[in-house]
Amino acid sequence: MLKFLTDCGIINSTTNRNLKGTMSMEILEFGDKSKRKIILIHGFQCPYQVWDKYIEHYKSDFHIIVPIMPGHNPKLKEDFISFPDTAKELEDYLISRYGKNVYAVYGMSMGGVLTATLWQNNRLNIEKVIFDGSPLVSVNSLVKNIILRFYLNVTHKSQQRDKKTLEQSKNICPEEHLEFFLQVLDNMSDTPVITPYQHSNTEFNINACFIGNRHNLNHR
Repeated sequence: MLKFLTDCGIINSTTNRNLKGTMSMEILEFGDKSKRKIILIHGFQCPYQVWDKYIEHYKSDFHIIVPIMPGHNPKLKEDFISFPDTAKELEDYLISRYGKNVYAVYGMSMGGVLTATLWQNNRLNIEKVIFDGSPLVSVNSLVKNIILRFYLNVTHKSQQRDKKTLEQSKNICPEEHLEFFLQVLDNMSDTPVITPYQHSNTEFNINACFIGNRHNLNHR
């Protein structure tokens, strides 16, 4: 377990290892771990720092848990396998350390697909789920291929520091986090870009998911 500077507000950062002993998902924790849990799941190609303001606002009242999804860790190269595998890893981590109760899960974009997977698995007792621009409805192959080509192009040209692409990237990631965005993409292969779209036809019970989103996080 790696200790971080206390002025960052992080309790610890844990890098899990799977049964084969290889590196797996890194999970950051902020605030008092005895308090209610809020899980913040970043979007595709987004650094975890997009949650900085949320972490700062909520860490005094909640225990904040921020997984860095596979393929998005700026410190190592890793592949994204599937949403079910990632969900199981996060569930196992939470249940083994803190039990099943989770106050809220907030999923941004691709993180919302993982959030919906957690909700639908029903292994955790999640009180609230929040989706922010999450692709929870499957699309046809034409649309899927257009989106895939777009993100592959963004990845490659960002790695090459193409000026036009970097300017357009501000529409994907806030400008203040652009440095972290580029760190994520510099370590990203094509696999974490392609693999999520191979699993994007997963059908979710959307009505059940949105029933869980009863209140915003400010409701105590």
